[in-house]
Amino acid sequence: MIGYIAGALTTIAFAPQLLKALSTKSTKDVSLLMLLCSTLGMALWLLHGIQVNDPALIVANSVSLVLASSLLGLKLKNDCFK
Repeated sequence: MIGYIAGALTTIAFAPQLLKALSTKSTKDVSLLMLLCSTLGMALWLLHGIQVNDPALIVANSVSLVLASSLLGLKLKNDCFK
């Protein structure tokens, strides 16, 4: 149960930033390094969850990875490839 709660909280943490970036069309205040590290970390946690067959890790990091990757894509599009 603790794993699901922790996963939900860390997953939800990216949603407000993504929604704000989508509504303002601005990602200038979001750190590229933080997004890169977070996205890579989530991908690795997802792989680990798959290896140990832990549903909490798999579900939380799958959703988190989608959110973080979306925000990373927006950041790259808006700030790096203009």
